[in-house]
Amino acid sequence: MLKQYDMLVHDVLEDILDITKCDDDRLNEIIKRYFLNGGKRVRVLLLLMCAKLGNFELNRKDIIRMASIVEIIHTASLIHDDIIDNADTRRGSITMNKEYTNEFALHVGDYLFAIVLNEVAKFSDERIHNYLAETLKELCIGELIQADGLYNIKTRRIDYLKKIKRKTAILIAFACVAGSIVSKASDENIKSAFSYGYYLGMSYQIIDDYLDFAGGAENLGKEVGQDLMNGNITLPALLAKEENSELFSNFTGETSTEEKTEIIDYIKNNEKILSETLDISRRYLLKAQNSIDKIEISVKNELTFIMNKLARRDN
Repeated sequence: MLKQYDMLVHDVLEDILDITKCDDDRLNEIIKRYFLNGGKRVRVLLLLMCAKLGNFELNRKDIIRMASIVEIIHTASLIHDDIIDNADTRRGSITMNKEYTNEFALHVGDYLFAIVLNEVAKFSDERIHNYLAETLKELCIGELIQADGLYNIKTRRIDYLKKIKRKTAILIAFACVAGSIVSKASDENIKSAFSYGYYLGMSYQIIDDYLDFAGGAENLGKEVGQDLMNGNITLPALLAKEENSELFSNFTGETSTEEKTEIIDYIKNNEKILSETLDISRRYLLKAQNSIDKIEISVKNELTFIMNKLARRDN
């Protein structure tokens, strides 16, 4: 079902390289290599699908451009994330900050965000600007919350859910709603697209956090329990803390790798914790499905397909 989008995704990538091009050949080559280095293009696909809620062909050029904008936002945020996390690899390749220094990567991320602002200014619909401003604000708050929450054993489920809303769900929701707005969909369909993207984004992040313990390098390209190693307390860790609080009695920035490994082993071998994590993810998937109950059947089928595909990343 996704094969039909290959050419459109190719058009988006070509558009990205066009609008990010400058008179610095080295920067152009680095940006080109970074954008062509794989990734699932989930947000691009979702935007293209939701654009079918309106008139796709009539608004094709604007839809491709908006998909480019969303992918640039996502990529710029990843570059900044890698700086904050001091990450060495991303998608199996060396990170920009590791290869070129943090300062260089920071400026590239900022450059890409400047491209976003320049391109989105060409859209006249105020809803696009309002949704984008809210999205960027929430992304920044999400980063601050994550930084403040490192090694915080007082973290609650509600704190975790607020964080992943801002870190992940809000941008996926923006991708969906932007596609529907640019294609001139009805108000009801625009509302459905946003809700679908939000709930899917919540589930998507919870699955990632599940795979951090149950999948590891094979699924995500990183070692098992890497988030916990970095002090991030995700949903499986919260469930483990609720079940056995003694596990985290000495969990601080000074906790040794060996002690963290014991916690990771406890979680990854605990079927009850992993199963409950998946159950919570599925509840958000059900909400996502209910959000698109009344939309046109062909679009509904495509959104259901990609939703189920993302939910099965552990298989």
